[in-house]
Order: sequence, then C-alpha cells, then structure tokens
Amino acid sequence: MKREISFTLRVFVISAVVLSIAVICAVYCIEAENVSYAAAIVTAALTASVLSVGASFVVKRISDRLVDRLMEPVNRADINNLENAEIYDELKPFFKHIADEHEEKAKSEKIRREFTANVSHELKTPITAISGYAQMINNGMAKNEDISEFCVRIEKESQRLLTLIDDIINLSNLDEGGMVEEPQDLDLSEIAGEAICILEKTAKERGIQIFFSKTPTVIKGNATLISELVYNLIDNAIKYNKDNGKIRVFVGETADGAEFSVKDTGIGIPKEDTERIFERFYRVDKSHSKKVGGTGLGLSIVKHVCACHNAKIRVKSVLGKGTTIYVTFPEV
Repeated sequence: MKREISFTLRVFVISAVVLSIAVICAVYCIEAENVSYAAAIVTAALTASVLSVGASFVVKRISDRLVDRLMEPVNRADINNLENAEIYDELKPFFKHIADEHEEKAKSEKIRREFTANVSHELKTPITAISGYAQMINNGMAKNEDISEFCVRIEKESQRLLTLIDDIINLSNLDEGGMVEEPQDLDLSEIAGEAICILEKTAKERGIQIFFSKTPTVIKGNATLISELVYNLIDNAIKYNKDNGKIRVFVGETADGAEFSVKDTGIGIPKEDTERIFERFYRVDKSHSKKVGGTGLGLSIVKHVCACHNAKIRVKSVLGKGTTIYVTFPEV
C-alpha cells in the first residue's frame, strides 16, 4: 500500500562578506513505497547545506586574504607610492583617488595651520603695541611731550588692525561664496579713476606720479569686488615704489579682452618669489612691508577676485626696477 509523505525543508546559509548562498529543498506530496526514499532526499539536502557552509567559510577566508593584500599599501602608509605597490591594475584608479583625496586634505590642513599661525601673529603685533603705549600713558611713564606721539602710534596701529580684520573678512567671504550679487555692467576706467583719486594724496606725499591711460571699457562683474581689486593693485604700487617714482595705470581693450594693468618703478620682485606673492601673508620684503603697513593679504584678495570673474592675472617684474601686474577680463 502506498503512503503519502508531505513535508517542506528550507536551509539557508548566508555569508555577509563575500558569498550569499541559499539552499532550499522542498518536497511536496512525495509518494514512496517506503520512507527510505524521503530520508535520502533529506540527507542530500543536509549534505548540501553542510557543503555550502564549508564553501562559504573557504570563500570568506580567501576574500579576507585578498582584502588584506589590497590594503597593504594603506597599512604601510604607502598610499602615495602606488607605482611600486603590489596591487591589481584594475584597482589602481581607486587607490589613486584615495591618494589624491589624502593629499588634498593634507594641503588644506597645512594651509589652515599656517593661516591660523599667521593671523595670530599679525593680530598680536598691533595689539601689543597699542597695549604698551596705553599702559605707559596710563601709568604716568610717558612724558607730556611724548603723549601726543604715543597717541599717533596707537591710532596708526589701530588702523593697521582694522585693515587686517577687514582683509580677513573679505577673504573669508570670497572663500565661502565668491560673488553673491548678480554681476552687472561696469566701466573699468571709471572704477580705476575713483581709486586713483582716493590714493593720489598718499602718492604725492612720497613724490610719486600716477599716469592714467584709459578708454571706456565695460566688463561684467561685482562692483565691490572689482573696486577692491583695482584699489589693492594701485595701493601696492605706491607702497612698494621708490620715493619720487612713477606709476602707470592702463585700462582698455586688447586682443585677449578687457585689460587693467599697473606698472611701477619700485623695488621689484625676485624671480623665485613671483609665483608666491599671491599666497596669504607672503611678503617678499618683510621689513619693508612692516614699514609701509602691508597686511600680506591684498594680493590674495586680488587673486580670489580674479577667480570669481574668470579673469587672468600675470606678473612681470625686474628686481630693483619695478613690477607690472596685468589683469585680463573676458569679453562681455
């Protein structure tokens, strides 16, 4: 007499790392002359599950060894030496991406530390001077005839401090978002003329002549940022010029676009320093910068403003003879 056996057997073996295996054995309504046939099926299913477990552990062990091998360059801190690292060629772009990210973060961290150290130093210098003069006056250590001079020095250092803070704020704003306002049509010659009017008195005090060559030149940009750029370049030409020197300011159209340039007869820049003058707080002549009151941030701001307006900036300089800085804006 035939007996009917109905059962369902489900066995799952899952490896979370590399392999996912599911062994499902289902038997419905088996008609067998005896139970031994059904038992054979169950035995086969159990055997398959055991083999699956064993296979998953083997595959996992192999995969772990492969991962360890792939991670050897990282564990040896050799991520920047991928050419000599023993890794699969297919994975080198992945490691290269990690190396680039690592290098970029390292550079950012270095710049941040240097910037923090420089800001601290630059802020400390005028604050120390102001505090020293104020204490001398307050403690009665200053002679009556010196008090007036000390007050002038306090005012000068205070102005230097305010200028530095303004420059730091401007740089921070440029780093965060660049141009916030909508660009508008600007006459570059008018902006340059306004800057010259403001700075002409300072130039005359040192006998410096400013010659202005211009044609109406329209660009698209942020009025505040462009005014800052123009002012900083002319101001630098005055600060680092020689007494009784000359400055030539040019605004006009060229084959490459709208150009603004400032040429001085000043102290010039050594060739090896030309590329570094746009770095924050970098000074070619630190003693001269301290004398004229430079913050070391003016040209950094100029470079950021150029970047915001897709403008190109280049420098030509001869040590001891003078410097010319060209800024070329794209055509409107």
